[in-house]
Amino acid sequence: MRILVTLACLALLAVSAPAFTVPSDNEQLQTLVDQLRELTDKARQQRAADRWLLNDLEELISRHDWPWRNELLTEDFADGNYDQNPSWSVISGQFWVDGRLGLRSRSAAAPAEPEQTAPQEQKKDIGKALLGALLQEALRGKDDKQAREEPRDQRNQPAEIQLPLSIPQVFALQLELSAHNPPSEPGQIEFGLYQGSEGVTGYQLILMPGEPSTLELLSRINDRTRVIERLEFDNIGDGQTHAIEWRRDPNGQIEILLDERQLVQVRDHSFRYPFKQLSIRNQAGDFAIGSISLYGN
Repeated sequence: MRILVTLACLALLAVSAPAFTVPSDNEQLQTLVDQLRELTDKARQQRAADRWLLNDLEELISRHDWPWRNELLTEDFADGNYDQNPSWSVISGQFWVDGRLGLRSRSAAAPAEPEQTAPQEQKKDIGKALLGALLQEALRGKDDKQAREEPRDQRNQPAEIQLPLSIPQVFALQLELSAHNPPSEPGQIEFGLYQGSEGVTGYQLILMPGEPSTLELLSRINDRTRVIERLEFDNIGDGQTHAIEWRRDPNGQIEILLDERQLVQVRDHSFRYPFKQLSIRNQAGDFAIGSISLYGN
């Protein structure tokens, strides 16, 4: 048994796996990984190999394993729409399909809070407001009372789009993202996996382009937020397309990669039940999603 385990380990080392792959792209490697995992489990049960060898072998298997076998979503918006096959729902703001960049949205940053005025000035302002209201009411005719209110300007509202989807705890989200914000304007885009349509319980990945760019991985449970990881990295607000992969394995280990470079590796067990919704929220900025794919176990 020790000889078999050692030979299998050498065979796995001889095969190189790309950083981004799916089972159909490398079936030979995945078959070897499955057989080696079965052999390792048997060796551990029968105590047929040294513990250090089995531990190292399981770590090696995890690096080459791809437990995300089921394709849940693949979308590149080549059909020119986002509301058919699959059917995304716009919650706020505006989205459109750019023939060159993919799904695009633009949202202005929220205006700054006005400065607090002194109490005496506030009293004067209130008096002026009341006087103005009385004058307007006196001048308003009967027909004006039935007039409809004009739609509110949504430019300063976040742009959010959602897709109902059954997503297991073991998932791999891959997407191509480009940011087109002017250097002087802030930007923030959020990707959420939620256990309900309200978006109050689930994981949230936040990206903020800038010098430097910032990443935050959050766990939200009934609007109570916990920061799992926060870090800064090279600016992604350069207008170029960047490949982002966010995945969680059966052991609760979460990895986030940018252009095949690992940014985050952390273990988290916040959620025991599947997710029901994928959300993209443009809090501020000009962003485009060239493609998005999601895999589960």
